[in-house]
Amino acid sequence: MSALYPLIPLFPLIASVTIALTGRRLGERSRYVGVTAVGLSFGLSIMAFVELVLRGEPRTISLYELFRSGSLVVRLDLYVDQLCVLLLLLVTGVSFVVHVYSSRYMIGDARYSRFFALLALFTFAMVALVMSGNLLLIFMCWEIMGICSYLLISHQADRFSAAGAATKVFLVNAVADVGLLFGILLTYVTFDTLDIRQILGLAADMNGQTINVLGWAGLAWHVPVLTLITLLLFTGCMGKSAQVPFHVWLPFAMEAPTPVSALIHAATMVNAGPYLLIRFSALIVLAPTAMIVIAVIGGATALLGAAVSLTQTDIKKILAYSTISQIGFMIMTCGLGAFAAAVFHLLAHGFLKAFLFLSTGNQLQPSAGHTHGETTTACSRTPKQLVFGALLLACVPPLLLFTGSYESLWTRQHDGITGIAFGVIGLLSVFITAMILFSGVVSIFQPSHNENVEPRFFSALHLAGIAASALVMIGFLLSLWRWFVMFLSPEPARPIPPSMGAEPIAYSIPLLVWPLVAAWAGWAFAYGIHTRRFNLAHLVPHAWASSIYVLLLNKFYVDEIYGAYLVRPAIRSSRWLWRVIDDHGIGRLNRVIAILAVYLARWLWRVVDVRGIDRAVVGSGRKSIGLARWLWQIIDVRVIDRAVEGTGSRSISLARWMWEAVDVRRIEKSVEQIGHAADATGHKLQDVEPRTLQHHLLVLIIWLLVAIVFSYWLFL
Repeated sequence: MSALYPLIPLFPLIASVTIALTGRRLGERSRYVGVTAVGLSFGLSIMAFVELVLRGEPRTISLYELFRSGSLVVRLDLYVDQLCVLLLLLVTGVSFVVHVYSSRYMIGDARYSRFFALLALFTFAMVALVMSGNLLLIFMCWEIMGICSYLLISHQADRFSAAGAATKVFLVNAVADVGLLFGILLTYVTFDTLDIRQILGLAADMNGQTINVLGWAGLAWHVPVLTLITLLLFTGCMGKSAQVPFHVWLPFAMEAPTPVSALIHAATMVNAGPYLLIRFSALIVLAPTAMIVIAVIGGATALLGAAVSLTQTDIKKILAYSTISQIGFMIMTCGLGAFAAAVFHLLAHGFLKAFLFLSTGNQLQPSAGHTHGETTTACSRTPKQLVFGALLLACVPPLLLFTGSYESLWTRQHDGITGIAFGVIGLLSVFITAMILFSGVVSIFQPSHNENVEPRFFSALHLAGIAASALVMIGFLLSLWRWFVMFLSPEPARPIPPSMGAEPIAYSIPLLVWPLVAAWAGWAFAYGIHTRRFNLAHLVPHAWASSIYVLLLNKFYVDEIYGAYLVRPAIRSSRWLWRVIDDHGIGRLNRVIAILAVYLARWLWRVVDVRGIDRAVVGSGRKSIGLARWLWQIIDVRVIDRAVEGTGSRSISLARWMWEAVDVRRIEKSVEQIGHAADATGHKLQDVEPRTLQHHLLVLIIWLLVAIVFSYWLFL
């Protein structure tokens, strides 16, 4: 079975190349190539998962040696372990569904085959990144994903907004990728290898070593080398996973077609950051300062994404900021050391977000828009079942986030201040999530003014079914957690002990009190605003409330700050440099070079051509004339004249002898006989010529008749 592992990334790559080369000929049939290739990869991923579950031994597949330079040896190795197969199921499974969905969603698109070629290449890059065994291959796949995201977001390049969004996505990720590149270089300098397994094995030996980051400036500032490596690698993760302050690109990625949004948000780009942190978990746990930075940035991103999503009216942007919030939560769990919980969250979020985006695409395609419909503000028009259904859904996230797999996030912190800080982040997330769920449920299922029919989805029977299903799902997840941690424990460092996920639910009841209170508070706050039961002015001054709403609506003005302090100064400085360097600098330099070239050419003409070459040619000509005269005087006059005189006398004697030897009369008789034979032949040809012309005319007429008959048969 291990011999088939290289085919998992190879099938999408072959599909991408095939569609790119034969896309014009295949047309819309190119979808069969992409769907078949990704489907085969998904099937092989399932087989790899089953084999690893049964045997439990990671596999390393060495394909070939990419290059060797001194001590640097880069091998194209694939490493298949527990973490890898779980991510393979997510990537290939979601990509297969997206390919099938796109085969009908993109029908009629002018760039149909190009879309599927890029989609397959995108899938190949993420699959190869998950299976890669060295950092160089990870960086190559990392950049391929960035290029594919640029091309897919700008798929409808005739729209200026799509082209601008693609450029913004590419530039933001390119800036963050510089940190990843420096992290890879520092990793090689430190460990003298790019092999991931060797790096993780040597990480403990490097603990405590420092590096002088200001040595180039003659100053001394020693930083733990593992901390610096972790922070540099995390910089690349911040770009791909849209963490503050690199989160601005993800909402603009919504300009891409909906299947691309589902693939980016669920299975590929945004998951690359958490995956890299989880893969290097054994190194990250040795850098506590870096873990604090990771946790703080992840928590801030989670809160910012959740808060901004409250004020958005575009469905796809609401999902985008929800993705930012959830990825921030995953990053925060990595900063807390709960890598198993991060994997669990990553898988659950990936499948759920793919379902939400594809379902949204089905709803948006007929209406060709992203905006919510107008919601009713009259409480009398809101059915009670709808309100209590929203409350029930608002209580589900606390049951999942504060029990089972995530319980250790809130109980493992020994520092009281740290535990309180992350507890506040969790409670705020629950509060905002409850508000989002209430507003989403009401805006989607709220009946219109002219309809008296209440929605059937939240009837009493459906409420009981939803409650029972939620309890069953929670129980299933809690029971699944024990197996999940045991399966994943060999890979991520410091996994959550299986016993913590297997405690009875009664153990977590005290921990659930405050989260459930936060969920009830969020639901009540949203319900009060919706029904106008209480005025916000009683709680918050009107000026403050308006300012907070405008602040959230404008996404904390991060884009405007970037535009004012980064983008515009960069453009202005570029224009200034163009004017100074190109016009005043390079332009003047070109003019000076041109003038110097003219003077040099004149000097060369005067010195080399006139004085040098012309004189040499004239002197050679004169010497040649003198030599010719000497040769004429010596050879022609004295030698040739004498030879001609002797040869002339001998030729006259020979001619006389030949005239006497040949009989002139015989020659004349022969000429007369030849003349008579020619006259006879001419008379015969005159007699035959009429019959020959008749024969040719007859043959020509017969062929014309045959051609007419054949043409008549052919066209009729």
